[in-house]
Amino acid sequence: MIPGREVTRIFISDVKNRIENDGLTDDTECDEVLKTTLVEAHERGIEVYALFAVSDDEFSEKEMADYANQFNTACGDEWSYFDGVAVNNEYFSKVKDCDDESEKLAQLQFLTDIQTTVENAAPLPLHFSVSWNWDCCSCSSDSYEKRELLWDGNTKSALEHMVNIVDSVDVQVAYNKPSVMEERATNAHQYWDDIAEKSSTSAFYVLAYANPNSICQLSFAPHAKGSETATDECFIGDRTESGMYTAFDEIESNLPGAIGGIHFMGGVYSSGITDDWPKHDSPTCPLHQKWKAGKNKCVNKCAKKGGKVWDSDKCVCACPICRKWKNKKCRNRCNSAKKWNETKQKCIKKDSGKEGWIWDKSGKTCVSV
Repeated sequence: MIPGREVTRIFISDVKNRIENDGLTDDTECDEVLKTTLVEAHERGIEVYALFAVSDDEFSEKEMADYANQFNTACGDEWSYFDGVAVNNEYFSKVKDCDDESEKLAQLQFLTDIQTTVENAAPLPLHFSVSWNWDCCSCSSDSYEKRELLWDGNTKSALEHMVNIVDSVDVQVAYNKPSVMEERATNAHQYWDDIAEKSSTSAFYVLAYANPNSICQLSFAPHAKGSETATDECFIGDRTESGMYTAFDEIESNLPGAIGGIHFMGGVYSSGITDDWPKHDSPTCPLHQKWKAGKNKCVNKCAKKGGKVWDSDKCVCACPICRKWKNKKCRNRCNSAKKWNETKQKCIKKDSGKEGWIWDKSGKTCVSV
């Protein structure tokens, strides 16, 4: 983990076969490798979305969207669960002609399929991956022409419809030069930014490719696809990890709320293939702990003295919900006959029918009663 560059959400592939039988594997069992992965991610404060990417004209992902819910029901627990569903269906790129009527119908069906996928994924949020050029018939800056579609009673660009339908999006800008990445993401970002009431999970990502591509300037990988050497020559872009992070910083600074995202982290990221793509294999710790090099182990972020615990929502050490800081230590908010009501921010009778919190001495934690 690089300080200031923490991963907050991952879209994990290779899950379909692990959860497609009512949330179970082909052997009708909970996939233990998947459960362990989910636990390790959540311990580090990382959200995990189940990613499906068939990219066919039938939009098969819409039938898979409920698998994550089925897994959560059959195998989920406090730490092992999916936070959402992600879809990467790129069939739209095959039917994006603006003058062919049959392709226009296919484009409209694509939007309907996305809506169906949102409904099938509920109550989990749906993340969708889009291409920057789905917004336009002519994408040249000199003659930009939006791809306008009448769908669900509204005429908007195809890309604006997509951004409005789903909960969060990532934009594949397919370039390694920051200014071009920002330019290609601008319209999609504006559509997202214009959404008045965003959910707590709504997000907008601009992707950088970390996997080698046949065209060198499309990726930050230090070599093109099929290269026999770790590095080769490319006259466009800074194809290093620092170059990628510089692009993220520029985009996040100029597009409020945007987040840089790494496409295919299994590419050159943390591979050590060159000095400019170093390994990041130092131990990582659960969210409430930090690595102590001198002791060669994870230790709690919050000192035992005083009684503070890690508040993952605020990222600080704080007293548990039923206690408050007084005279240099955490002390109970209420006496033994009462419980703490967080909504009203006051102590109420312990036998009240309303929810409250009391201190459990044996477990050294606040419990809900």
